[in-house]
Amino acid sequence: MIPRTELPLRSRPVTLEDAPRVHAVYAQSPGYFELLGAEPPTLADVESELAAAARDPDRRLELLLLGDEAVGLLDYKLRQPEPDAAALSLVLVTEAHRHRGIGQLAVRRLEEALAGEFRELFAVVYGDNPGAERFFTTLGYRFKKSGGPAVKWFSKPLS
Repeated sequence: MIPRTELPLRSRPVTLEDAPRVHAVYAQSPGYFELLGAEPPTLADVESELAAAARDPDRRLELLLLGDEAVGLLDYKLRQPEPDAAALSLVLVTEAHRHRGIGQLAVRRLEEALAGEFRELFAVVYGDNPGAERFFTTLGYRFKKSGGPAVKWFSKPLS
């Protein structure tokens, strides 16, 4: 196993041409969609999602890569839910690559990248997902508020 600090993880913005790669990440993460009680999106769904994201100047989608292999996805929005904050709505790592520190490393890098411009990063947890709640609390996030039975908000100050 590669030590977490030496993971050759990189991220890059998703483009419309990445729809097949994003679709593959979703297809390799069926447990996430089962948790939400949903089917993984189709390629056409992903294409529509990426087109909508491209029209939103504050939305960011990043592909997580080990070498050239897409192993995950980050989805976040700037200036949400407050003007000086950002909201992370998805940290998805394919099931074959979980528990290797990829998600933690990606979130820490995102925090560092946003720290100069934003005071707080929110993390949204959908559904009954104690694993995601543990993931974020381990990274120093604290429960902030409930958005109903299916959504919990956590947050962390960015220094």
